[in-house]
Amino acid sequence: MVSSLLPVMVLVACSWSTTGRTEEKTGMVRLVHIKSFEPFAVVKEGKSEGLAIDILTAIFAKANLKVVFIAEQQDRAEDLLLRGEAEGLAFFGINPARKNTFDFTNPYLISGGALYTKAPNAPCSDLKELEGKTVVTPLKGPLAEYIREKFPKVNLYTDVKDYQATLEAVLNGKAAALNTQVGAVLAQSLFPGKFSLPSKGFLEVPIGVAVLKEEQDDLLIRFNEGLKAILTDGTYDKIITKWGVPASTKPSSR
Repeated sequence: MVSSLLPVMVLVACSWSTTGRTEEKTGMVRLVHIKSFEPFAVVKEGKSEGLAIDILTAIFAKANLKVVFIAEQQDRAEDLLLRGEAEGLAFFGINPARKNTFDFTNPYLISGGALYTKAPNAPCSDLKELEGKTVVTPLKGPLAEYIREKFPKVNLYTDVKDYQATLEAVLNGKAAALNTQVGAVLAQSLFPGKFSLPSKGFLEVPIGVAVLKEEQDDLLIRFNEGLKAILTDGTYDKIITKWGVPASTKPSSR
């Protein structure tokens, strides 16, 4: 279930050979993402923008590689990888099952689910504190199943059509469970100052670049080095401040 939290996938197509050796380095990496999943990635006026776009751009810059972003439909993601038309999935939830098929970079972003309450109430990050109370989340979203299974004493309300309607329900005295980054960006843009934004999520899903096993060792090494650099020099902090997402978005430096 957790693996479905973030349906958006981004493909990384680059100049590496399928053995992972860089015999013909062009210094260019193509990153393919689905056309719209704000705030992670979206195309505006022909240009890719978003939280993930900024993070990935900074990482590859530290790795001395130029990035070209290409928008694509989600359903082509893994097929392109398996056919050899791309080298990796760059926005992919890391879990044990997927490690049987893929090698992963270190996590470059932590997503998942977070709770949103009406200001000036204190932020909440523990669903156990809301047992017996009403929490709103869209029925078609992945968090409803998780809350129903893990926190059966929470009164779950799912009769909302989208994230905006979910946030509006909070203004009427309820709490909302939404994607950590999407919820924060929408709350601030649609209802500035009316929400207590969470400092961390109640469910955390590490996101990394996935490649077919034992085929992209050089790419993984260079990516991890670039990630470590932006985590330690302040670049990562500037990006999450720009997008207004919780500090828990930032993975630990290792």
